[in-house]
Amino acid sequence: MVEHFKGKYEVELKFRIQDIVAFREKLFSHHPESFVFENREYDIYYDTADKSLSGQNISMILRHMSPSGIKLWIVKGPKAGRCEAVNVESFDRADGMLKTLGYQPTFEINKTRSIYFLGIFHITLDHIDALGHYVEISCMTEEEDELGMLGEKCQECALRLGLLMDNIETRSYRQLLGY
Repeated sequence: MVEHFKGKYEVELKFRIQDIVAFREKLFSHHPESFVFENREYDIYYDTADKSLSGQNISMILRHMSPSGIKLWIVKGPKAGRCEAVNVESFDRADGMLKTLGYQPTFEINKTRSIYFLGIFHITLDHIDALGHYVEISCMTEEEDELGMLGEKCQECALRLGLLMDNIETRSYRQLLGY
């Protein structure tokens, strides 16, 4: 059995998608395992007053998902593909602790997210009101030297699901929203 969300590196391909209904039909024809369906995710990004984290290409995020109740502290970077997350018991306490340590909220985003597992892959369907629909194909590993091979496998999975490489979006939601 595949252990999802385990690893300190993540390969992720994000695609802008126009017809989410057609994509869901194609995805469901492959019989994925459902993890969460239409969760609301609220993310707060933190940084220091002098933006030292972003200057090092690091994103630090506190995430609350509902109705699943999952709460995560996520750190991405400084290298591309580096991504680690831990569960937190209390979103409000974690927020207070980060502020006590001198981190300040710099950006917030709300999205509706469904996550499915298809073999080693996480298939994430996102909707952001100001941006529209996106699909992410991703997987995680403990080994940095596996990133290239896993990137190729993610591309193969995307093609099997009918996604077009012309629709890859390399910018983060934060960048797409102009922050």
